[in-house]
Amino acid sequence: MPGLSPLDFLYLCSTVGRAYKSRRPLHLAHVISALPPYPSDHMATLFLTAGLVLLNGMLFGFSTASIAGVVGTISEAFALSTRATEMMVTSLLAGCFVGAVLAAPISQRIGRRPSCLLAATLAFAGYALVPLGQAMAPGVGMLVAARVLIGLGVGLSSMVVPMYAAEVTPARHRGAVVSLFQLAVTIGILLGYAVPLALTGRASWDQMLGGGVLIAAACAGAVLLLPESPRWLLSRGRMAEGEAAARRLGLAGEISMGEGESAPAGNWRAVLGRGSTRAVLILCSVLFVLQNFSGIDGILYYAPHIFTELGFPAGVAALAATFGLGLVNVLATMGAMMLVDRLGRRPLLIAGSAAMAVSLAVVIGAALADWPYVALAGLCAYIVAFALSLGPLPYVLMSELFPSAIRERGIAAASATSWLFNAIVAASFLSVVEGIGLAATIGIFLVVCVASLFISLAYVPETRQKELEDIETDVLAGKALRRLGA
Repeated sequence: MPGLSPLDFLYLCSTVGRAYKSRRPLHLAHVISALPPYPSDHMATLFLTAGLVLLNGMLFGFSTASIAGVVGTISEAFALSTRATEMMVTSLLAGCFVGAVLAAPISQRIGRRPSCLLAATLAFAGYALVPLGQAMAPGVGMLVAARVLIGLGVGLSSMVVPMYAAEVTPARHRGAVVSLFQLAVTIGILLGYAVPLALTGRASWDQMLGGGVLIAAACAGAVLLLPESPRWLLSRGRMAEGEAAARRLGLAGEISMGEGESAPAGNWRAVLGRGSTRAVLILCSVLFVLQNFSGIDGILYYAPHIFTELGFPAGVAALAATFGLGLVNVLATMGAMMLVDRLGRRPLLIAGSAAMAVSLAVVIGAALADWPYVALAGLCAYIVAFALSLGPLPYVLMSELFPSAIRERGIAAASATSWLFNAIVAASFLSVVEGIGLAATIGIFLVVCVASLFISLAYVPETRQKELEDIETDVLAGKALRRLGA
């Protein structure tokens, strides 16, 4: 359609989606006639914000997954033991944990935009150090130092970028823009799997990993083109700057000039002790523990090793199977984005947890019977179920259940929990497989998926189409977790 702007396109997509969900008839002429005349600077900033979310999601996914295709090569190059290999993989995740812990105080103190820029700069420095470090002083120590830097940047951006996007995006587009982050993570994972598959024999492992510098540079460039969050500026009493940023972003009618931050730091303990708030924090943290212990991290970081254990030839065959898993993950996440508001959080978590358990049972049976392609099918089914349930829904639920006064700190605490247990899995997976075998290790993941099923049945509320204010009222009133928003 001639003259259709990116903003108008987003509006059309969201309108079509709402009509589809409500099963109402949709007439394109009505939609086009309703398109508002947005100023060009509003369109540009919305498009740039969506680009920032996409790029940082890709940085997240590429950073965590790119090691999978080269971990064997690195272990051979430096003669690493199983334990040393796990520590090398975990170094990035340790940085992510620290970055996530520091995200809230850093973003509160220096602002959202400088925090996003700091995250991109740390990741850029880490990626640049991968090939440069090996050229100057080859060794696993330089690689670990580079991965810690990358992790600090990724951990910081994983919280600050979605929060910044939520604060600077007009309400009617906020959900669409912020939800791009999870999809972009899976695209980054797929890219991390694709690079070794495409460049094996053509590039060295440090060149493959160092390619992430391009994504980090693009993240920094996108941040430099965007303004500071007007909500953060107003909370600091910088009224003129806040008004100017709100006008540029098309938020002048949405933000009250007296709007401040969600709560002073001193209110954390007081609010945490009210109603069901502590139970919400425990539930969100438990969901992230289940997410990481359900097996996804072991598959994410060591997929080629897993496929070799299942009987696939080492090298290109194992990398191709790994790439196939990444592609399934992207497609399933796109499906999850369409279904989460249609089917609801609770049904998806329950059905997804059950499907994950059944899929892992198939993988165990196939591993014992030496049927590699059946095992591959089982892992693909597991990835689909995970992408529809334990993958995105803990993030959705934590953004909905925490009261506004502690939402920033609550999300930071839950995110740090996620990175911590992510690191625990990465630091122990190969040793556990070596000690008890792949089938028994997957059996542990199956038990976790069954636990996820029962916890979802007993405690997870349904928050679909519930106003955040209504959910917060229920939480502060002390309603049981299962009844929140009902």
